[in-house]
Amino acid sequence: MDTLSDLLPLFRTLWVVWFFVLFLGMLWFVMRPSKKKHFEAQADIPLRDDDDARRAHGTR
Repeated sequence: MDTLSDLLPLFRTLWVVWFFVLFLGMLWFVMRPSKKKHFEAQADIPLRDDDDARRAHGTR
């Protein structure tokens, strides 16, 4: 039976593969076409006037 130190290169490789898959999953989640409208709305928040923000939220 292999010791844990003999399996270290395998675990390192699997760790890198796991983080790569995780990164691709996050990238897919953010870059979906259905999220485009949401991110465009979020992108112009600093440029909005206070009156526009109040109207958008329905407050006065």
